[in-house]
Amino acid sequence: MTIQFTAHEEFFTFHDPMQDGKLIDRKTEIRTDPLTGETSRIIFDPGAPFVPTDYTELAKETAGSKCPFCPENVQSFTPTFPNTLIEEGRLTKSEAVVFPNLFPYSKHNAVVRMTDQHYVKLEEFTSSIIADSFSVAFDYLKKVKAQDPNTAFASINWNYLPPSGGSILHPHIHVLASEHPTNYQATALAAAQQFYEINDRNFYDELLKQECELDARIIGTEGAIDWLHAFAPKSHTDFIGLFNASSFDELTEKNWQDLAQSVIKFFRYFEQIGIASFNLALFIPLFPNGAERVHVRLVPRMTIGGLQTSDMNVFNFLHSEPLCLKVPEQTTRDVAAYFVK
Repeated sequence: MTIQFTAHEEFFTFHDPMQDGKLIDRKTEIRTDPLTGETSRIIFDPGAPFVPTDYTELAKETAGSKCPFCPENVQSFTPTFPNTLIEEGRLTKSEAVVFPNLFPYSKHNAVVRMTDQHYVKLEEFTSSIIADSFSVAFDYLKKVKAQDPNTAFASINWNYLPPSGGSILHPHIHVLASEHPTNYQATALAAAQQFYEINDRNFYDELLKQECELDARIIGTEGAIDWLHAFAPKSHTDFIGLFNASSFDELTEKNWQDLAQSVIKFFRYFEQIGIASFNLALFIPLFPNGAERVHVRLVPRMTIGGLQTSDMNVFNFLHSEPLCLKVPEQTTRDVAAYFVK
């Protein structure tokens, strides 16, 4: 059984006052996710430019004594782990500092303060800032996994800047682990296991193979991570990185370097199209499983127009139906240029 890439086109007919009342057909394309069967919609792009918000002035108002993550505060304003988990109370690597989340989302929830600098624009991120942060986040997960045998699901998550849901400008990531999956983790796992049972093949391996053959959404490779654009995207772009690792114990320091180099390339693309904010989630199966693969998803976040309207609306939240202004195959061609060696 091959993976199915299914899309349906719908056309809405009306007289367009912007074209002197001409009768036009405007297309909506409904795409089905080849793993989960969930749908998303490619909608008409009016071509208005994305305009990123500059947080320089707000950063001046919120830095230093007002920010718990700034260098003068991070050791005194942030909580510490029990000695039974981390003897020193916190983990550090270069400027990255790991401490408990005061308001946890999960049974295990660490925050990684990524760097001393309070406001880091996309062009200012270095691969070392990103790699060190993910590396020490992984060190935290190692300790959780060793201490809590019930832990079954883990992820490393990054909300960058307010449009993404980030509540503090200072760059930081969240590390989650629990015996209870999120909806995405549960849905993806169940679908991947079903695919494996029916086909005796790993869905992600097969997806990569077929996408390479189609050559419509393959972006490029960075080290041991293969990147492609989602067929049925969860936002206006949706970049998926497939690691050459099926589970937790196969990950190495090199993976964090590869991820950091990849993300820097996507940042360059985001800058070019006027995007400054994003959500990133890295999903890590904790135990070997022929059906799964370590993978990451990266989507842009933004506000739209003079009202700074959210890019999320009733479709995303109540219909569970993502909207995408950009045609994935065109986005793939645009961003692939940043992966050319």
